[in-house]
Amino acid sequence: MDITFLSLILSSAKDFKNIFKESNNRIKGINFFRIGIFLLPSAFYISTLFILLASITNCINRGKKIFKNNWNYPLYLSTILILISCFYNYFSFGKIEDLQIENKISIFLDIANWVPFFYIFISCRSFLSNSSLRRDFSFLLISGSVPILLSGFYQFLLFKYNFPESFYGPYQILRGLIVWYQRPINIQGETGITSIFNNPNYLGCWLIILLPFSIALLMEKNKEIYKKIISLIFLLSIIISIVLTKSKAAINLLALSIPLTFNFNLSITIFLLIFFFISTGIIIYMANSDFSINFEIIPKAILNDYSRESLSEDLRREFRFNIWINAINFIKIDPIFGLGAGIFPMIYLLRKGNWVAHTHNLFLELAFNHGILVAFTIIFFIVFLIFKSFYALKNSLLKESFNNNFLNKTWWSSTILLILSQMVDLQYYDGRVSMTLWLLLSGLLSIIQEKEPALEN
Repeated sequence: MDITFLSLILSSAKDFKNIFKESNNRIKGINFFRIGIFLLPSAFYISTLFILLASITNCINRGKKIFKNNWNYPLYLSTILILISCFYNYFSFGKIEDLQIENKISIFLDIANWVPFFYIFISCRSFLSNSSLRRDFSFLLISGSVPILLSGFYQFLLFKYNFPESFYGPYQILRGLIVWYQRPINIQGETGITSIFNNPNYLGCWLIILLPFSIALLMEKNKEIYKKIISLIFLLSIIISIVLTKSKAAINLLALSIPLTFNFNLSITIFLLIFFFISTGIIIYMANSDFSINFEIIPKAILNDYSRESLSEDLRREFRFNIWINAINFIKIDPIFGLGAGIFPMIYLLRKGNWVAHTHNLFLELAFNHGILVAFTIIFFIVFLIFKSFYALKNSLLKESFNNNFLNKTWWSSTILLILSQMVDLQYYDGRVSMTLWLLLSGLLSIIQEKEPALEN
């Protein structure tokens, strides 16, 4: 058994090495990109340096052509609108009476959450330009997430066997350049594992990104048995870790991921999404109202999980629905230019008396920070890209091998699941999540242009 396990490890290491050894020399900087993707889950800042080095190398090699793609123009427009919004809000600060802010420069900080990733979307497309490269990306992303899975199980075992808090994180190396949180789980175990992330929802979001890719690696045909075993171990580890996070959003998306991944039908997908949101809304309403009925439609245990107290985690935290309604009302103050990044927590505290870090919805966050023009431009761009890539994939399903078809479908599924998670929370502010989102979107555009070369320009 030990010899068999060792052979599995050695064979996997050889496959990992071959990804770099068999680099496509026509794509300059691709190995820098691959190192960056492998380090992305566990060492974001170091990973970013490699990805930027790869993107700059690629831009120098390809020249101005890379920036002339028609798909880039909505991002150019969004960049201009974000900059206008930031300057407008900086110089017109004071629209909200009694609002105090120590440093107005925070209004400009949100530029870093968007504009650099627009550049990543544009400059890294060459590294994802075919199914083989996208397969390497998914393999490296999962391989680089091994420390996340191991540290999550380690954290759970510390809690399970009641280890003292001194065994927990956060752990820091390189003077805080890399931080692995691994916070203590409270004694009742009401919150789940966080692994190296700051809270369970962030970990859950990351695992949801990996889930369709791990299914694709498992489902590959003509694959050696040892690779199947390793892929199955990864898939089970990801599913178990999602459950251990106790993140309701991640667990709900776990259930949604199976039909999204295996049933590539737009009508069924839309139906499932509508059903998902309506059924969740009904459960939340029933759990937080005086609604009563003689027989039990939904088990009481599920209703308790969706009660106001459970969803808010503690009485001091706001209910999601309240946050969204108040965010909409705040946006009405200045719907064109928004109110400025970093303002939402302070205005919420001033008007409602509770601290809320953000709007818990990507569209509302963009509209609040920069106005509805920015929000509409970016969201329309993402939605149109998703629909266009869906039809490109649908029309090519019979023209490629099963492995390539299924991998491209899971790429689409992973993107959908990540965007859905941003509708109820904002893990986007973790650099690993935002970087991955824009790389996934860049991969979708590569799928479109691979299937329909005439659309490249």
